[in-house]
Amino acid sequence: MAINLATKFSPKVSQILKLGRKTKLATNQDWDWDGTNAIKVYTLTDPTMGNYTPSGANRYGNPDEVQDTVQTWTLSRDRAWTKTIDKSNFQDTMMIRKPAQYLAQATKNVLMPEIDTYVLSVIDTAAAVANRDDIVADAATTASNAYTNFLSINADITNNEAPEQNRVAFMIASYYNLLKQGGFVLDSDKGQAKLDSGSLGTVDGVQVVIVPSARMASNVDLVITHPMVTVAPEKLIDYTLHKNPTGISGDLLEYRHRYDAFVDTNKVNAVGEHKVA
Repeated sequence: MAINLATKFSPKVSQILKLGRKTKLATNQDWDWDGTNAIKVYTLTDPTMGNYTPSGANRYGNPDEVQDTVQTWTLSRDRAWTKTIDKSNFQDTMMIRKPAQYLAQATKNVLMPEIDTYVLSVIDTAAAVANRDDIVADAATTASNAYTNFLSINADITNNEAPEQNRVAFMIASYYNLLKQGGFVLDSDKGQAKLDSGSLGTVDGVQVVIVPSARMASNVDLVITHPMVTVAPEKLIDYTLHKNPTGISGDLLEYRHRYDAFVDTNKVNAVGEHKVA
């Protein structure tokens, strides 16, 4: 006779392993897109200093009108997904197909990595245009140059008048590991404790965030930036659950998300990045 071995089914769902969103820490939503998909941002140009002359009609110099520049930021990302959960599939798989849980899964596994990747690509594009990827030479990162490259990029940002507080460094895991190996820790009990714990926390006053390499722009392993540089609006986040819509016995899930990211060209000097090639 045959021996029929038992099979046990678990009502628990094995979640796909994905990290949460990383870039929100280094972006802002300071501008208002209500009622429009584009805004114009004006910047007034600075005056030129001169000498005061204690005689004549124009003692302060020859006045001219205050000039301005304009940036136009237009939302371009209108993303969506849709899924169905047939009622029989819901019933016959121990009711594991729960719409709310699936929405949470899709948000974590699909949307968050996509937004991170997009935001970092926007920063990289703006950095390349402004030569903010040339502060140090493109080359492979090693234990001997990871810390010095970090310091050089951060110092250049400081020399460009960027705020010293709230800077954020995005780096891939391999850069992080080389940074820890490179002797950046000061000869102090506090510095050694950081190294022993395996956590950097901050380096040179900059908060460190480890980013999966797939989310970083091509050939980039380090980005230092400031939240004031990149505006990341999320204009529409819409989730709709249709119960038994026409033609479907079960649920129809629909999700839509309008978002974008823009680097303020007046503040791009607060960005610095390192490329391996």
